[in-house]
Amino acid sequence: MSSSRHPWQWFDLMVIPVALAYWLGGLLAHATTNLNNEVAPLWVPTGIALTALLIYGEKVWLGIFLGDALLMFALGASWGLILSSAAGSTLCAWLGFKLLHWGGFSSRLSRIDDVAALILLAGIVAPGVNATLESLSALLMGSLNWQNFASHWWMVGLGDCSSILIVTPFLLRIYLDGAGLFRRYRRQRVLEVIICGGLLLGLSWMVFSRHTQVHILMEGSLSNARYLEYLPFPIVVWAAIRFQTWGAVVGSLCLALLAIAGTGQGVGPFVMPMVNESQTILLLQMFIIIVSGTALLLSAAVTERQRAERQLRTTLERDHLLAEVSLKIRQSLELEKIFQTTVTEIRQLIEADRVFIASWQDGGRIEVVAESLNGDYPSLLGSNARDDLLTALPYLFTQAQTFIADDITNFNLSPTVQKYTERYQIKAALVVPLHLDGKPLGLLVAHQCLGVRHWRKQEVKLLEQLAGQVMIAMSQAQLYQTVQQLNCNLEKQVEERTYQLQEKIREVHKLHDMKAVFLQAVSHDLRTSIMGLLMLLKNLQHRSEDSLTLSRFILDRMINSSERQLTLINALSEDHFSEERPLMIHCEQLSLSQFINELIREWQPLLQQNQANLVANISHNLPLISGDKEQLHQVFEHLVTNALKHNPPGINLGIDVTVKQGMIYCSLTDNGIGMGEQQCDQLFKLYLRSLHDRRRTGIGLGSYQCRQIIEAHGGKIGVRSTPGNGCQFWFTLPMAKSQPSAVS
Repeated sequence: MSSSRHPWQWFDLMVIPVALAYWLGGLLAHATTNLNNEVAPLWVPTGIALTALLIYGEKVWLGIFLGDALLMFALGASWGLILSSAAGSTLCAWLGFKLLHWGGFSSRLSRIDDVAALILLAGIVAPGVNATLESLSALLMGSLNWQNFASHWWMVGLGDCSSILIVTPFLLRIYLDGAGLFRRYRRQRVLEVIICGGLLLGLSWMVFSRHTQVHILMEGSLSNARYLEYLPFPIVVWAAIRFQTWGAVVGSLCLALLAIAGTGQGVGPFVMPMVNESQTILLLQMFIIIVSGTALLLSAAVTERQRAERQLRTTLERDHLLAEVSLKIRQSLELEKIFQTTVTEIRQLIEADRVFIASWQDGGRIEVVAESLNGDYPSLLGSNARDDLLTALPYLFTQAQTFIADDITNFNLSPTVQKYTERYQIKAALVVPLHLDGKPLGLLVAHQCLGVRHWRKQEVKLLEQLAGQVMIAMSQAQLYQTVQQLNCNLEKQVEERTYQLQEKIREVHKLHDMKAVFLQAVSHDLRTSIMGLLMLLKNLQHRSEDSLTLSRFILDRMINSSERQLTLINALSEDHFSEERPLMIHCEQLSLSQFINELIREWQPLLQQNQANLVANISHNLPLISGDKEQLHQVFEHLVTNALKHNPPGINLGIDVTVKQGMIYCSLTDNGIGMGEQQCDQLFKLYLRSLHDRRRTGIGLGSYQCRQIIEAHGGKIGVRSTPGNGCQFWFTLPMAKSQPSAVS
């Protein structure tokens, strides 16, 4: 069963203090203003309300509403004005809080962006909403006429704005750094504060006192009186620059209070005979806003510059140390020198009392190998960690995680570790483990012995970066030792590898000689048989036609085939198919359409034998080409013969010749079985047929020779195919020039 919700659980306890503070701030603003006007120059409750929201959050909005309603009731306002004023004040503070939260506002006011957000978002936008609501409510209820609407709107808005720029920064500074006012400073600093404060109070009294005003009027310099209010302004600037936020806040507050007090008594540069009271208040409010805004911006700019200088100085020192350690690591293998330089530089940079490096020794022990010590604190150099200490702190040595202890007494330490910290007076510790590939190498440790210490992120990052350099040095030294151990066996291993390499080279030479003998023998035997067959066929060719049992066409075909085979065999035996050796061709001007028609008539018996159909599509106005007739005859015949040889009977062939991009583009298309992508890539290369492709024989010289012929002409050749969808062989040839020539 769930517990019931208390009916007052929604009510925050801070609502009542906020309401009382708002009420008292309003009474104070009315009591200290002697002007006969309903609007105070500095409406203190607005600054109190915004500060309460920034500190305690949105939950105290009810306190602002109640405080304003109570204040207006005490001042004798009607219920309509009470409700409208309470709603407008609450909305003004809530809207300013939301806008600041949206703008990423920081209550420390240490950035220019924070001050700009306070001025623009909370000091201008939010008060404008409250001024509009309050002025309209007063107009509707008859307490304000149209003639005074604009001046009343400006006074309400500027009163809230001046309070946000004066009261809110002062209260936030007390909340965040109230102890800063009572901190002990150097004598020169205190003297500067006294001089600055005395000058500010003295000049403000001179400007806003009755005596000064009467003196100016008696001298008849009324026109110059309006410029006297900025006489204390350089002192406020001095305070903002030298003392940052505290100087800007306190200086602006003092000057604003003195200006309001003098103006309320009817004296000062803002009170002039020809100016009415509303204009006096507006001039005073503008003066307060300008002074406070300028002081806050100056203090934020100086703070940002000092912060940037500190970060830059720290970065330069850290980079210098990293560069020095890295340089020593690269230049030397002396670990002791590297370690000592590292701990000395780290201790001086982070101002620690003790910095040391501990190395993980054989047997699982930790030994301090380098230390830099400040003062008379006991030294750890040369000492070994005891077994009980290693057992009590296993996570420092086995996990690659940085251990940060601002106050060592806040940790639940074992009695062994407590004795260790008391003996060596350790109050704060920063421990960075040294690990390489999961293997512990040691520790990089910084101790604070004087008292507790908060380790900043920059200090932790510096130690982690230097730990990486120390790990490199340790691994480099270990690697050097390993290299020294392996060096004695390296020459023997090199000799063994050299002897094995020489044996492999001799085997390769033997295999190369065997290959040459084999190719020579095979080509000799093939050449002998082909030459005998060729001689027989030529004898038959020279006989009379009546005595031949073969047709003249078949006999010519056999002779041409035998001659081409003899050419291939000669090329193989003479190593003509080297990628570096060019093919010699003799070009002439040819009509490609006439040349292809002659080839088609020559192929008719072969096409009929394979039941194939060949269709040629050649443009009528095709230009002449520059080519070797015999070599191109071999290319066309090889492609057509290949298509008929490796496809079933009855296929359809097509020859297309067009002009593309200044070249003659020829393609041979069939609707056969096609080829795979890998086979297409290897088709025009010099390769041996796969042993698994038993339907195809030979060593692939025909397609390779086609590529050599086309490339020797200055063209390209290729194939596009997919299994089951036929093939398309294509190649390009150059057009003939005005004068035929022989090319290589």
